[in-house]
Amino acid sequence: MVLLILMYALFGLTFIFGSTAMQNASPIFFIALRMLISGGIMLSYLKFRRQSFKINRSDVKLFFLLALVHILIPYVGEFWALQYLTAAKVSLIWSLSPFITAVFAWFMFKERMTVLKFVGMAIGFLGFIPIVMHEGAKEQALTSLFHVSTADIALVIAVISAAFAWSTFKKLLHRGYRALVINGWAMLIGGGYSLILSPFFEPWHPFPVKNWPITIVCLFALVLIGGVICYNLYGFLLKRYTVTLLSFAGGVVPFFTAFFQWIILHQKVSFPFILSVIIISVGLYIFYTEELRQGYIK
Repeated sequence: MVLLILMYALFGLTFIFGSTAMQNASPIFFIALRMLISGGIMLSYLKFRRQSFKINRSDVKLFFLLALVHILIPYVGEFWALQYLTAAKVSLIWSLSPFITAVFAWFMFKERMTVLKFVGMAIGFLGFIPIVMHEGAKEQALTSLFHVSTADIALVIAVISAAFAWSTFKKLLHRGYRALVINGWAMLIGGGYSLILSPFFEPWHPFPVKNWPITIVCLFALVLIGGVICYNLYGFLLKRYTVTLLSFAGGVVPFFTAFFQWIILHQKVSFPFILSVIIISVGLYIFYTEELRQGYIK
């Protein structure tokens, strides 16, 4: 159980490093560096272990699509939003992911939706209203639509894209590719996308980085925590705990993010955040309980 708590605490910490990085570097360029390094490490590891990571010619388009919806849109959207939103708010909005994934599974894989799952999803979506309607100081400088800032909208698009990406990821798994191969190539290609786009949207004088030492520390931390420690730790914990427990436990990530935000960044947690966390937790509980009853998770 200690390792389980540690893993989600580390996940919470990644939002703090991401927020800090965005005060010192431009988002698209930073994502390019992060993904090129992470993808390179994964594929180099496979090369070192003499394991194949070749892509069939017929699957190349799927890998390029996955890099777009699994890497470029979600990460650039998230890190652009981190320039204006608190780390805790970004972490909380990512809790939308299970509900949106369920909607895609309903339409694309014909998974059965029950009344209780609809109730859980409805409560979960309602839970986002307090935190989305609450604007921080930086958000007020942005344009908004019905009191929802463009940073919130960008982040929601990122979450939707990431949820949709799992359908493509699933197709590649069914075609015999290992998760490490899929992620390695998606990150490498997604990093290439970002590097190509960065000069068109960000100032290069000579690079879109204000503070290299802090940027490198954040980059190293995110690659190490997300790409090495948590990736392997999650696989290890799947052998000891059920997917249900891991899914439920993921709900503590916003709490850890809020705690680290308070301790490290000295930013207070707002009442709308606490209210949203409580409502969303109720929705997730109802939703996952019904998923368990249906046998989709064990």
